[in-house]
Amino acid sequence: MIFLRLACLLAGILVLVAPPVVLFPKGAGAADLLGSTALLGALLLAASSFFFIGMTGHRIRRSPAWRRVCATVLLVPFLAGAATLWGSAEPTALWLSGALLGFTLIVSLALLLLLMQEPSAGRVRARERRHARMAVAHQN
Repeated sequence: MIFLRLACLLAGILVLVAPPVVLFPKGAGAADLLGSTALLGALLLAASSFFFIGMTGHRIRRSPAWRRVCATVLLVPFLAGAATLWGSAEPTALWLSGALLGFTLIVSLALLLLLMQEPSAGRVRARERRHARMAVAHQN
């Protein structure tokens, strides 16, 4: 799980750093100000979803609800990468959006694998003891 968290933090940083590095020689024209602003907003949303997963990793292991939230949050970078892949013709943008889609799918599959795992025997016993105590408390 620590590797998933570190990879998500690294991906969040790369999502913010890679596009300006690619645009450095030419930059964006003033006519593309609205498009550049929308692209920056999409990049910030994509990076924040990876940062969210990196920061809540310790809770993801314990809570299925947090895993579902994180899987839902991963829709943002997936849709951003798919939209860029669909609408762009520049090779660099295609490579970056392909890498974003690939990493998003890897993280989604890792979260899906965590969702499909059954609770450990210790957690099941603790839950059964908790329910047994509650049943006794309700009978009194």
